[in-house]
Amino acid sequence: MPLHRRTVLSLLLAFSAGGMRVAPAQEVTRAPSTRIRMLVPELPVLGERDPQGHPTGLVVDQARAILDRAGIPATIELVPAVRLYAELARAEVTPAGAPAETSGPKTYGMIALPIRAPYQAIVPLALTMSARLVAAARRGVPLATLEDLRQVGPVAVSASGTQALTPVIQQYGLAVQTVPSVVNGLRMLAHGRVNAILGIAAAIDMVAREDGLADQLGDRLEITTMDAWLACAPTARTAPETAALREAAEALYREGRLEAIARQHFHKADSGS
Repeated sequence: MPLHRRTVLSLLLAFSAGGMRVAPAQEVTRAPSTRIRMLVPELPVLGERDPQGHPTGLVVDQARAILDRAGIPATIELVPAVRLYAELARAEVTPAGAPAETSGPKTYGMIALPIRAPYQAIVPLALTMSARLVAAARRGVPLATLEDLRQVGPVAVSASGTQALTPVIQQYGLAVQTVPSVVNGLRMLAHGRVNAILGIAAAIDMVAREDGLADQLGDRLEITTMDAWLACAPTARTAPETAALREAAEALYREGRLEAIARQHFHKADSGS
């Protein structure tokens, strides 16, 4: 099940970077290191904490996979998305005359493209995930334009999706019906309680197949497409670790490992398991 050319993950991060409240970073040490920081967005499904306080989530696991493949110990930090962008964009303070890439901690992170002002100093390194955000209508319900989507009535959106996609929902003036998971939304759609469902195309299709509801889906409308990337601060551009992390991310993407991690987490979130 391919994830498509651009990604909803980036949408979540890009919109969040424009409007989330800044909060203190929450650090989790993966291995003893004071020189490498890996920033992960603190958002539902992407990066959060389990009941024991350990970091978990789609992007946390992708970051760990990249660090493990590169053989680089690092400190993984869960931070609000807006702080993640600010941390990556700022120049590290270095001693006078010392090359920036050899002084102080090197900062990396998992971000969204396109990078918006004032964060253009961030250096994208490697694509990590791709997907499409779509609205899928109940069979027989016309859905060809955004105006059609606004006219169908409340659109089912999973609870985690409602939290993360609020800017998109507001931008397009959509009425939503929050449901516990995508599978609940699909069942409501099958029974005519909603006429469309909004979410990640790959997740909707996967859950529909597994729950025997694929034949209930009709027209679909693509809302947006974007990319998720591994990135670094400008002062880490030429660091040896940067080349190793880029190569690791590119290899894991080619092999489908990063996609498999995304699929596992999307399935868990969207099937209600």
